[in-house]
Amino acid sequence: MRLIQTINQGKICFFLLVLLSSLYSCEKDSTPQDPTEKDPLELQKRFAYDILTDIYYWYKNVPSDIEPSGVETIHAYFDTLLAPQDRWSWMMTGKEYLDSESGIAESYGISLGQPIEHYNDYSVKVRYVHPGSPMDVKGVKRGYTLTHLNGTPVASLIANGTFNQVYSRPSNNFTFLNHSGQETSFTATREIINTRSSLIATVYDNNDYNGLPGKIGYFNYLSFKAGMMEDIDNAMNLFKSNDISELILDLRYNGGGDNRATELLANYIAPSSAQGEILARREHNDKYNSWDQDINTQTIINRKAGALELDRIFILTTKGTASASEIIINGLRPLMEVIQIGETTYGKPNGMYVLPYPDGNYDNPEYVFLPICYFSVNSEGEGHYLNGLVPDHIRPDDLYHDFGPQDDWIQSVFIYITEGKFPALPSKPSAFSHTSSPGKIIREEDMENYGIFSVIPKNSYLPKPARSK
Repeated sequence: MRLIQTINQGKICFFLLVLLSSLYSCEKDSTPQDPTEKDPLELQKRFAYDILTDIYYWYKNVPSDIEPSGVETIHAYFDTLLAPQDRWSWMMTGKEYLDSESGIAESYGISLGQPIEHYNDYSVKVRYVHPGSPMDVKGVKRGYTLTHLNGTPVASLIANGTFNQVYSRPSNNFTFLNHSGQETSFTATREIINTRSSLIATVYDNNDYNGLPGKIGYFNYLSFKAGMMEDIDNAMNLFKSNDISELILDLRYNGGGDNRATELLANYIAPSSAQGEILARREHNDKYNSWDQDINTQTIINRKAGALELDRIFILTTKGTASASEIIINGLRPLMEVIQIGETTYGKPNGMYVLPYPDGNYDNPEYVFLPICYFSVNSEGEGHYLNGLVPDHIRPDDLYHDFGPQDDWIQSVFIYITEGKFPALPSKPSAFSHTSSPGKIIREEDMENYGIFSVIPKNSYLPKPARSK
């Protein structure tokens, strides 16, 4: 009897344990899941969705029928949410963002182009060379012609559609023609290089071009890098110490960058009459349009100590001139005489807020989202130049000479300064590596996500959507 009672008690205890365990399990399952235990990709997608339905300029046009679970990567999901009219927004890994800000890139160190406009020349020429890069070490200069890769004519590679594939290999044998038509061949390997935001800062005078009435500053600025603003300081200090009377700002290959560098450059260039004036202000979506007139979202001229004393500025542009570069041109036009020379710019009149993931982590982000959040306009409200800024004087880019007094655009400015008018357009050079049309190569400005005008918003102006947890 005692045994039966013990067994029955054991059964009851076991039943109670099972019941308590079941109740505890049910209670645990009904507790909201800790966000840190969620699928990382799910959290990334939620973050992307929240910013694109809030601070994004076209938030009303974000597709509402996208099933997040059906998209395998955060990059793909971000792209599916973009409005149809948006050709500018993008995202990158945190490493890519930090590397871009510090100028770190793997490259041969040159930019290539073709002088097709006006010259009808499809040969592949060097547009610029990064100092210290593999190509610079080999002595390659702007204006050199790339004729062969690994012994195969470049024209053949372009014609059969393999040029970019071959050129992007980690190592190639290159054959160039120099400015005198002499051939040189060598093997080069792509390397991690530290690019600078400025190519050249120099001063020209009567010794460089006869008849110049004073000293002329020349600043070839490649990218508005917030981490390299000393490049701007150093150039402007050089110009100030030489008491230049004119400035040529070469932005022909400048795809933009950070608002802080844009503001610094403008504060050196704008005349004293522009002190306190608006260089640029932002136009946000209707959720954030209260910001539009706030001083915290405007770029106000606050001249630097050592600012230049200029009445006008000459700015050189191509299709590669984008975003922050266009902000400078458009912003300075109401404030001083701007003479734009060259080709129509890219056409990116809007800008992004830099939004890191995890939220607020700018030091070590996993991803960085750069959605278009505003359009930028100048003090007169002008700025929706979707088709680019048209030059005051149109001239084809001179890819036959190195930068300097021999460059057609720089020489044209000298002629304008001394004679009051621009010269006739250049004639076609007498010798080409070829003049037929094998096709076009892809330049930096032809790639997706070209052009950037980014702002890290001040803490009080960070977008604060109701983030899902």
